[in-house]
Amino acid sequence: MIRYYCSGYDVKDAFGHGLADMLKTELKDTKSIIYIPAGEERVEKVANKFIPSFESSFERNGIHFENTISKETDEKKQLEERKKRIINPSMTTEQAISLLENASMIMITGGDPYILKDMCEKMGILETLKKYDGVLMGYSAGAMLMSKKIIITPCSDEYPEFHIEDGLNLDGISIFPHNNTTEDEYPEVLDIGGEVYRKEDNIKVAQEYGEFYLLQDNMNDDMSFDVSIIKSTNGNLEYYTENNGKIWLATSEGIELFVPELSKRIKR
Repeated sequence: MIRYYCSGYDVKDAFGHGLADMLKTELKDTKSIIYIPAGEERVEKVANKFIPSFESSFERNGIHFENTISKETDEKKQLEERKKRIINPSMTTEQAISLLENASMIMITGGDPYILKDMCEKMGILETLKKYDGVLMGYSAGAMLMSKKIIITPCSDEYPEFHIEDGLNLDGISIFPHNNTTEDEYPEVLDIGGEVYRKEDNIKVAQEYGEFYLLQDNMNDDMSFDVSIIKSTNGNLEYYTENNGKIWLATSEGIELFVPELSKRIKR
């Protein structure tokens, strides 16, 4: 079982920098990739924005999924076909499970992690995700769902309170995405596009629920990206970074830069 926990990607080439090279060796086949959105309201965004971007990057880096529709196809038909690769609440549980069980790769996308969990719960697909033995990749809310705990700290009007729930606990770890700072010391207050994260809040969560990782998908002024990724292969964890990507570890004692001895860098 291979699982990737991601915050986000280089928006210009999500699977460049060596990530696609790893996937090539890990995919049993490339018959299909299936996407899971964070609720029905995200289906259009996944179909119109994320799938074209991701699949363009896959193709550019030498991975062709057989259920990818040709760009020569009529635009309306392309959109219809993309939606067939998205788990949608309008599907029956049987349809959704069949798509997931037969997928070469599953990607759980971003959004609100609690809406995502609620949708998967209502559709009856959580156990299917837990048992899936292909390549499973989650980013942002998707990686949070895969975690031991789904963690939200008070950061905005949308998220004014601590909100901690059980995730799928696929590998005994929890991640908190979008901790985008270039500093070597984690700041007391981190403002990410109006969402404000406080160091003391993260430590408080670690004290009560256990340590967790802080991942980033930081865009620099020169439009390069600092990305951090955790990969689990049958429960064995590996840590990857792109450019100056950082992985932080929040514990009951504080937040420190996590630099494992066997960390690996995804090269351009």
